[in-house]
Amino acid sequence: MFVNTHKVLQHMRSMIALWVCCSFSLTVVAQCDQTRAGIQEAQGSVYLDSNSNGIYDRGDAGIGGVRVSNGCEVALTQSDGSYRIDLAPTEILFISKPADYSLPLDENNIPEFFYRHYPEGTPTEIAGTSVEWLFPVTDPTGPLPDQIDFALYQDTTSSLRFKAHGFADTQARYDSTEDMLREELVNPLIGNPYNAKFGITVGDVAFDNLTIYDRHKRMMSLMDIPQWYLPGNHDLNFESPNALFANETYKHHFGPTYYSFDEGSIHFVALNNVEYAGVEDSSRAGNYRGFISARQLDWLKNDLESVPTNKLIVIATHIPLLATADDGKSLPTTGPGTENFTELIEILNSFENIYGIAGHDSSNSFKVEINHNHGWKGTPWIAHTLAEVRGNGWTTGVVDPRGVRDAMMQDGNPNGFYLLKFDGIDVVPEFIPFPFGPDAGRRLRIVLDPILESSQSDSINRGSLQAGTKLVVNLFDGGVRDTVWVSLDGSPELPMIYTVRTDPYVDLIYQKLLGTDSQIGAPTRSAHIWEYLLPNNLAIGIHRVEVTTEDEFGQIQRAAFSFEIEEQ
Repeated sequence: MFVNTHKVLQHMRSMIALWVCCSFSLTVVAQCDQTRAGIQEAQGSVYLDSNSNGIYDRGDAGIGGVRVSNGCEVALTQSDGSYRIDLAPTEILFISKPADYSLPLDENNIPEFFYRHYPEGTPTEIAGTSVEWLFPVTDPTGPLPDQIDFALYQDTTSSLRFKAHGFADTQARYDSTEDMLREELVNPLIGNPYNAKFGITVGDVAFDNLTIYDRHKRMMSLMDIPQWYLPGNHDLNFESPNALFANETYKHHFGPTYYSFDEGSIHFVALNNVEYAGVEDSSRAGNYRGFISARQLDWLKNDLESVPTNKLIVIATHIPLLATADDGKSLPTTGPGTENFTELIEILNSFENIYGIAGHDSSNSFKVEINHNHGWKGTPWIAHTLAEVRGNGWTTGVVDPRGVRDAMMQDGNPNGFYLLKFDGIDVVPEFIPFPFGPDAGRRLRIVLDPILESSQSDSINRGSLQAGTKLVVNLFDGGVRDTVWVSLDGSPELPMIYTVRTDPYVDLIYQKLLGTDSQIGAPTRSAHIWEYLLPNNLAIGIHRVEVTTEDEFGQIQRAAFSFEIEEQ
């Protein structure tokens, strides 16, 4: 009889994990530093808060098998919900929310899943260096409490099918740019029209000005769903002398810089891959790099120890995992990648299903295939860098009647966000552009290159046709795995030709703004462009174009376009 060894081992692992979580608290240690100063033993319980009062009452049941972590070690709660784990000053104790449960939320809809252990507050003397913190940091929390309990609620809406908002680089710097963020992102999502389970911002919550956090949190809370965050390179305390304390203001507002939680059949992992060189080290460009700390990697090993290998693991980072692609399909990013990416791959290699989301890159929305060339042993998976909420910047681009900039990315991708649609271990990302100009309500743009020549300066897509004129389609967030067809004047559909080039629409906008917009960036090559060469003998008059697209997930988009040929 044939025996599927992988499935047998997987079943055994699941049974062992179940036995562990229901029998005793296990702390898994993987090269964690046990010499940290001031280590104490923290203890408490994870419990079902039946009356939602935030107190572990006598009638509340403990919940076994919940991951509790100090940022390296991971303890599984006993069957009665209790745990014990080491905790040192300036560390954050946090839990990993299990599927079928929800967390209490603070007044800004940020999940309450952590406890900051800062007995004397954020240090002002670090490695012999005096630090004057520019932004609010953590006040003294006093001695370690006798009990640190974490409440959970039963999630009556739990399902294997759910949706989430994916945000990258909201990056407001001033009150005026926060205004634009409110108009573009928040207002359309008030009332949760897409029925999302939660939202996650993959870094660069702010743009260097961390005083904006309070207002930002209040605005994002209007979506009425939990909001998860992770830090980016613009969320740093640049006055910090080292990487360890580079996110003190972020931690004050949002909690741990890396963590995990479960929803449906999916294990979400948020990692902080922005390593700050410190104020004393100016040798590194930008004073930061894409790097996952050894402590994080140890934590990740421990966190994944009790996760079934057939779950979907979603890895969220700010900086993309890869800056280059060798799959012959993907365009490289314009920014840095994660230097120790291969170490992450080694940890993930025992899992069957991986999907990555990131931000940071301001000129392309792209999907890089992680395959065997990168040391990955399983089925190739996608590391997806999301289009930015602020595009090329809130201070650049065409201004609409509201006073909001279009903030279009340099590859022609409008700014927007993602609706991540999960079903079991499957994920389908859908890009939602913000409602600005010709891109409103659709995922593609149709233009002519070159534009029609006309003797009238105010003509739009009207004039004489030049030889070699092409119909150009920018399928936002598209790529080589997608297909685009065109029908001209009702003719049968023909496939358009995929190419990598600048978007002629961006070329046009750039030339118009050049000299008046000091922030405008030059067009960059786009990885989501298709072309169709128009016949030279098109008749004088109005012509109709219909475009159909199908992405790699089977999602179909349709759009129409018209132009008018006049006599020369």
